[in-house]
Amino acid sequence: MFTTTKATGQVGTSGPVEFIPTLREGADQPAAMRVSMSIDISLEDAAGALWILVTEGTELSELDDEQFVHTMVLETLFAEGGNRVAAAREEMNEQEPGTFEAHTAHALRSIVARLYGTGPQNTPRQCRTGGLEVAR
Repeated sequence: MFTTTKATGQVGTSGPVEFIPTLREGADQPAAMRVSMSIDISLEDAAGALWILVTEGTELSELDDEQFVHTMVLETLFAEGGNRVAAAREEMNEQEPGTFEAHTAHALRSIVARLYGTGPQNTPRQCRTGGLEVAR
């Protein structure tokens, strides 16, 4: 009998999200141990995971469902791995401005920003020159 064991993860502040870890999908052997990890990813990594989905046929409109997005980010990171997500991130950045693909990349970044925030903000560095503070 084939069993599919779901895993639970979290993306940002999404709360617990169940997803199917690919290696357990339809597995004929029962799970024997649990692996836990916490991985820091960038907003571009999350967008790269979504890029993989849309370039493989997922419609942008499907990403209106927040729970679906959280699940797909987790499943894609797990199934495709960090190297594939990094390659997707680079592929997104190489799109020619004004093309459909560049607009798609922008839409994915907007979805990620809406769900996970905009990340740490860069603040101007301060230096002192002759008693005066100068922002760079």
